[in-house]
Amino acid sequence: MTDWHILPFMIEIGKRIAAARKDQGLSQYALAKLLGVNQSTIAYYERGRNTPKPWIVEDLARILHVSAPFLLYGREQSDPPVPVVGKVAAGGHVTLNPDDPIGYTDLPPGASSRTEALMVDGDSMWPVYRAGDLVFFSEEDLSRSPEELHGRECVVRTTDGALMIKLVKRGRNKSLFTLASYNAPDIEDVTLDMAAPIRWVKRGG
Repeated sequence: MTDWHILPFMIEIGKRIAAARKDQGLSQYALAKLLGVNQSTIAYYERGRNTPKPWIVEDLARILHVSAPFLLYGREQSDPPVPVVGKVAAGGHVTLNPDDPIGYTDLPPGASSRTEALMVDGDSMWPVYRAGDLVFFSEEDLSRSPEELHGRECVVRTTDGALMIKLVKRGRNKSLFTLASYNAPDIEDVTLDMAAPIRWVKRGG
């Protein structure tokens, strides 16, 4: 599995934006004006402090006369980038925001374009999942019944709104589930309104 760190990824995107801007003879201020943003936004992109959203990448590519895959990866690539939609404290609660991804990564082999990723932050699922890993799930699985996923490690949402990464086990009856960790106590007999199996893992540092 490929090592990946979100900060170096963001920094590399920023370097490519800066290089393409300079190749076009544009200042940060001029690029910001063409893009319709503040100069500080461009500065944050170029320093790797923020990652531009997909539609902003497309606009930057058009203005700078390069391709969006080049800005994201440094090479031409036909597969769409996978948004990293938040962090998950393995065994704890997920911070999930699909509309404001914290970064992007490559599409796993054979994955659909509806794939999303979460970054693991914590060790309660160690050694299967480690801090810095990326776990991938598909939006297409979000409609699956949790009853189909006994014994699978999943991104789950309980009926009270908590989002977690857990091993799904049977509870006392068909409508209840036990959510298991590897280094934390089980959460017993909870109800779920969503469970999406983790389909790929990309190792971090």
